[in-house]
Amino acid sequence: MKKRIRKIGIAARLTAVVAVILAVFLVPWVWQVAKLAQDKAREEANASMRASTGLLMSDLKILKGDAAHYPAEGTAEYDLLRANLWRDGIDTPYYNVDTPYIIQYYDENHKRVLIRSPLMLYYYASSAMYYGIDLSGFSEQSLREMNEAFNHDHDLEPIITVYGRQVKTDTQFVFFPNRIQIAYEEWTAQMPVEETNQFCSYEDDYIRGKWIFRTDEVMEGYFDALRYLDTELRAIDGENIPDEEWAEVRASQRYVGTFQGMPYDDEVLLATAALVNRENAYGTCFRLMLPITIALYLIFLFLFYKIVRRMVSDPLVDTAREANRVSILAFDEFKPDLNRGDEIGELNHALSEMAATLHTRWDSERDLEDKRQQFVSAASHDLKTPLALIGGYAEAIAQDISPEENARYLAAIEQETDRMNGLVREMLDYTRLDRTDELKNRKTLNLTALVRDMLTEYTPLFEKRRLTTDIVDGVRIRGDETLLRRAVGCLLENAAKYSPENGRVSVRLTNSRNHLLTVENDCEPIPEDELPRLFEMFYRGDKARDRAGGHGLGLAILQKILALHGLTCKAENIKGGVRFIVCNKD
Repeated sequence: MKKRIRKIGIAARLTAVVAVILAVFLVPWVWQVAKLAQDKAREEANASMRASTGLLMSDLKILKGDAAHYPAEGTAEYDLLRANLWRDGIDTPYYNVDTPYIIQYYDENHKRVLIRSPLMLYYYASSAMYYGIDLSGFSEQSLREMNEAFNHDHDLEPIITVYGRQVKTDTQFVFFPNRIQIAYEEWTAQMPVEETNQFCSYEDDYIRGKWIFRTDEVMEGYFDALRYLDTELRAIDGENIPDEEWAEVRASQRYVGTFQGMPYDDEVLLATAALVNRENAYGTCFRLMLPITIALYLIFLFLFYKIVRRMVSDPLVDTAREANRVSILAFDEFKPDLNRGDEIGELNHALSEMAATLHTRWDSERDLEDKRQQFVSAASHDLKTPLALIGGYAEAIAQDISPEENARYLAAIEQETDRMNGLVREMLDYTRLDRTDELKNRKTLNLTALVRDMLTEYTPLFEKRRLTTDIVDGVRIRGDETLLRRAVGCLLENAAKYSPENGRVSVRLTNSRNHLLTVENDCEPIPEDELPRLFEMFYRGDKARDRAGGHGLGLAILQKILALHGLTCKAENIKGGVRFIVCNKD
């Protein structure tokens, strides 16, 4: 499992992290929206409750008219007042289940009378007369069982038979039941009602209405509201309600409630509650929010993934591909993006510097390997001939030759041995100089005196040559005297060897770093393509080999010595000869 996770790309990992972070932030946001929706639902319930209370007060004032008192409980006027409070406006908010209320007043005998909001199961006939069955007189348990009997179906399928008292208003019939039968079950009201009338839902062409509770949540909210109203009335009657009971009653979030008296009529008190319709509030606040949020969430994650891929993952893949090219030494194909100014750009710059260093070292190693091969090949070539001669002479001596020939062969063996010793010494010197990074015995030297001393030392070489000199006084240089003497001696010896008898040799020393020491000699011109190779190990032109028989390491050692002093030597053809120029390396 860990291996699979590790194979997941950076873009996918970052997207997953961002998805979790967004989800964490979305949860409180949705919670806040839900809280705002609930607050809005409570505000709407409060507004509905205030409107219901105002309209209810207006109706009570109209229905009382000029009468001195409200009717006593149990009278026909009382039943008519209850029926008229329902009216035929069944959709009016304060008359349906969403806004229950309790009205308290005192009749002419100063007896307290209560009117509970009707809980109407209504029908209407073909004559357009409403027929309502008030279920507010039944217990909470009975209403729950009736709710189960109707099975939450808005279209009333069961046949219902009602026994009780019927009241007729101008526009509707209201039935106050004592008993209700639904199918084979029967329920009795909490307060007995005289059974003077009967109603059956399938008679007289009644069109079925709708069950009073739309959902179980509405039903539970209605019961909570009734408990609040009953507790308010108990408090009005002077009963001491414990704080715990008040807290328990008001803990419900399904309703809001209020209590107030009717203006200009001190005998009437109203306790009103309104159900909080969260569904409508949530529908308003969350309408299309879920699909839009999910769509925006997914779009954001998709765009984030693409951006990370474009800005991070893909450049890293490109960098890895370029690094692989470096690993297979394909330096010519290595082309990292160096225009970026971010961390990936810094990585590419570091990788480019590393590749350049590796390329340089690789070229250096290849050059070194080529030089090793050339060194071995040239050394083998130069050692092969003297060894063969020595072997031949030794074999001849072993055959018991004459003393004269024996002496001549021994002299030849000694000569070849000296030649081999010289070659080995030069090879060791070159190898030692090749491993030297800087001079240890550096000091300030009088180059003028050194050159003049070398010319004096090499005087026998120039006996049959025309030597001219132009030596400037006071030329000084910091370096190793032994190495500089060898370098100057190499140039003088080389000029003497390759110039013919009576040939011209010119030596010139100046203070100019661009022409510090110049040595010219008469000789046949060297091909232009061979001039740069004169300073390579074991390189000798055929003519030079035939004439001088050197080892081909002198000029290579010369160049090494000069390089340690920050100098270099160049060769160029001049009219009738060759010129060697020692100058500043830069």
